[in-house]
Order: sequence, then C-alpha cells, then structure tokens
Amino acid sequence: MTNASKARILVLGDTPTYQKEQWDAFCQRFEVIPADLSSRENFQQSLRDKRYGQFDGIVKFAVETGNAASPWDAELIALLPPTVKLFAAAGAGFDYMSVPDLNARGIAFANSRGAGDTATSDIGLFLILATFRLTSYAEWGARTGDPQVFHDVHLDIATKARNPRGKTLACVGLGAIQREIARKAKALGMEICYYDVAPPPPDVVEALEARRIGSLAELAGQADCVSVSVPYMESTHHLIDSAFLAAMKPGSRIINTARGPVIDEAALVAALKSGHLLSAGLDVHEFEPQVSKELIGMKQVTLTTHIGGVAQETHVEFERLVMENTERFLLDEQPLLTPVGKQFAATKM
Repeated sequence: MTNASKARILVLGDTPTYQKEQWDAFCQRFEVIPADLSSRENFQQSLRDKRYGQFDGIVKFAVETGNAASPWDAELIALLPPTVKLFAAAGAGFDYMSVPDLNARGIAFANSRGAGDTATSDIGLFLILATFRLTSYAEWGARTGDPQVFHDVHLDIATKARNPRGKTLACVGLGAIQREIARKAKALGMEICYYDVAPPPPDVVEALEARRIGSLAELAGQADCVSVSVPYMESTHHLIDSAFLAAMKPGSRIINTARGPVIDEAALVAALKSGHLLSAGLDVHEFEPQVSKELIGMKQVTLTTHIGGVAQETHVEFERLVMENTERFLLDEQPLLTPVGKQFAATKM
C-alpha cells in the first residue's frame, strides 16, 4: 500500500451517480484522487510529474466520461507508477484498452460485463423486429405528415415486410448478450443457429435449441437475419466483410450490437444498395460518432446512437461492479468478479 492507512485510487471521470451509499463506504476504505482529464497530453504530463503520487488502482465509473486519456496504449500505460495493481472500469467493451500491455505491467483489468446484457439484448430484439417489419421506413413515412406519402409507404412495406416467426436468426458469437438476444428472438418463433470460436456451455445451446454451424461462410448462407455480437479486437476487425455479405441469402437482414468496425461498413452499404440485403439495424457504427451519410439516406436501415447498454439499470450495475471489484481485489483478498485478460491473484494491500 502506498499510504500507511488507505490504498489510493485514481478516479477517471465522474464519480457514482446512483450507488451513493456504496460510494460513501468506498471513500471510507480508500483515498480517492480525481484525475485531470482536460486532455490526454495533460494527463500524461501529470503522470510524468508524479502529481498524483503513488496509487494502487484506477477506476472508471461511466462509459461516457473519463475518456480523454484514451487510448490506453503502451505509451500511456508505461507512465503508470509501479504500485498500480488494478484498473476497474464500467462497460463490457475494452477496445480502448491494451489489456496485454496492462497485464505486462502486473496490472489486472476488470470490466463490467453482464451489467448491460438485458438492455443491449432488448435493443437487439428491437433491431430484429425493425429489419423484418421496416419500422424505420414506416416512421419516416408517418413523420412526413403527407397523406400521400403515408399511403405509398404503407403499400410499399406491404410487399417487403415479413414476420420473424419461422425465420432463422444466425448468431455471430454466442456470448452472454447474444444468448439473451437469441432467447428473446426464439420467443418470436425464430430458429437459432450460431458460429463461435469459443464453444458455449452445452446447457445454453440446448435451451436455445441452437444449431452449431462450422464456419462463418456457412452461417451466412443459413440466415434470414444475422445478429453480430462479438468483442472488438484485431481478429474481429471487419469480421463481417464483402465475402460474408455475399454469402447471405438475397433479401436477408443484419443487425449489429457489438462494435461498428466488426462490420466493413463500405461492404454493407454496397450490399444494401444492390438490394442483396433487404435491411439492416445498426446500434454501432464503424466511424462513430460519425454515421455513414449513405446509410442515413436508406429508409430500410434502422440507426441508433450506440444505446445498447444505455439504461439506468445498466449504470447502477456499472457503479456497483467497479467498486466491488476494487474492494475485493485490493482489500479483501478475493478474485475479481469480471476479469479480462490475465487473472492475477488478489493481494491484500
């Protein structure tokens, strides 16, 4: 421990909004230090100048704040004091963090996976329904306020919309969020198939009555709708490319609740323009917060602003998990609840 009485924790961004009692107790157990995140350069200089002194852990309570230092690459991680043992953060994604570089410094990383599963899977289900029933196109037609447009859109959708019942949802990845999406889609009467490099537990597959498909290309050909839900990393960059999209059935659909760059956006635009794909539902975008102007102009495409996990219940859980992971690992000699990367043994400070 860097202090005779309390471990010291550097806080990135906002402090907890919802878990006030837990936060008060946390502040009794730790010495809390707010980070200067006016810019990445200022934060780096603060570390070089040792303005924060020695500290034992880093916490980030919200996905939306505390991001000015990113990306957490080798250059930034090298500036951390040797006393740091843990980085605990809100959110399930960790594409901003070089976990191998963090682990190489002897620092454990914990995200907050599971907190947003319900919220993200709800958005996944919404996008599935939107792509089958073309609801964004219908809303556009209604919002014109023009009776003739209303009538024309109604007639046009009548020739294209389909019910999801009896159709096949092809899952790229079958992790926790995707399992919830699949479970909810199954309640609509959809058939489930999947491809995942990490085989899910047999009981999960059995409960979903899901068929395992041996390759991505084969999965594409099975789909009436593809659901993309995998972590973003080097190996999943443009995992969904022009070859995958070409292998999909004519008139099929795709949704993405993972990260934008998992799909080659240019290839997706081309597939939609050609009519090979009927529709798409995207909560995430390759170059967000910039959204493709070509996709914006496509009425058969549903676009949202990366709101998959954006629900109050999710943020409550983010805050709880960040604090609980930190207390368990640094004070209570217990393993992390949601480790990512190398799993270090907890060491009492």
